Amino acid sequence: MDKKILKIYQLSDGYCYNSDSLFLYDFARRFFKKSWSVLEVGSGSGVVGLLCAREGIGQLVMVERDSGAAFLSKINAKSAGLEAQVVCADFLQYQTLQRFDMIISNPPFYRTGVVAAKNHRVHMGRNEMFLPFENLCKQVKRFLKPKGSFVFCYDAKEAHRVFYLLKATGFNAETARFVYPRIEKEASLILCQARINTQSSLKILPPLIVHYSPVQTDNTDEVREIYKRSNTYSIKVCSQHLPPLLGEDY
Repeated sequence: MDKKILKIYQLSDGYCYNSDSLFLYDFARRFFKKSWSVLEVGSGSGVVGLLCAREGIGQLVMVERDSGAAFLSKINAKSAGLEAQVVCADFLQYQTLQRFDMIISNPPFYRTGVVAAKNHRVHMGRNEMFLPFENLCKQVKRFLKPKGSFVFCYDAKEAHRVFYLLKATGFNAETARFVYPRIEKEASLILCQARINTQSSLKILPPLIVHYSPVQTDNTDEVREIYKRSNTYSIKVCSQHLPPLLGEDY
């Protein structure tokens, strides 16, 4: 049975979700349970967290530093009839006494030195200088339950650094999957699940191939199933049309 369509209002002049977000949601599905509390870091318009909430998780908290995107996350949750707490804050400054069963994130992962986007919102959503991976791991560890899972995606070219920094900050990568634009191309994304100080060997899942050919609509059967399962519909909104003071960062 198809899931109800999830309408996502997002900023036309900001960072928009893409297939990475949907692949992350699909990857995370194998780890969370319906009673779990989930924290999404850098939630943007809320697509990943709300897709998880639609599966019936126990609690969803979303942290997003861009106030315009955070405002739209609240709209999106209400529109979908889903319970979610949205916190507009820089995750590195976020404070809570709660500990979560899962923390999930599609963080900015382009390295410093890459040509910056002219749009500051887009730049903030892409460049790791705004949320360095090592700092992300340290903060995640503060809020994760001892047996909880940290699930995220990152640039595949940085996989060596990802595994090193996970270990250096007290995590053990347990499951990973690489995403390839086409079977003959290099991997573009890594999906990873890690836990705190476990001894499990790393399980590398079969690759996720996005396209059969250079034609962008020529999606593989698995990707078509992911898109069908996600069943999202994007609606673009300009930040200038948001209520006063909500179009700017705190």
